[in-house]
Amino acid sequence: MGRMARTGVVLLALGGSGFGRTQSAEMQRFPQFENDRVTVWRSVIPSHTQSTFHRHDRGRTVIGIIGGELKTITPEGRVTVTRYETGKAIWFDPMPPGETHRDVNDTDRTIEVVTVELK
Repeated sequence: MGRMARTGVVLLALGGSGFGRTQSAEMQRFPQFENDRVTVWRSVIPSHTQSTFHRHDRGRTVIGIIGGELKTITPEGRVTVTRYETGKAIWFDPMPPGETHRDVNDTDRTIEVVTVELK
């Protein structure tokens, strides 16, 4: 079993849904497996949460476990909506150098995905 399978829960990012509103849920990342070729984690993205700005330097496949629409927003305000279908996989190339985004679930449904990231 890989290192990550034994580490427990790792916080992906704090949620934030606006001024004056208490946030009780957070996005969470649950390590699943890691070896010299891939890192695999399950992400649970509750409704009305968002991540911090981050980037993805490696190619990855994301599989919808509980599908839904997730927005990615760049610091410049560019919005992309990705529809994760339950049981379907999507490939993402590495992000261009210097680019970042935040993930935003502004729906009323929790989204759950498994990510398999190449090393």
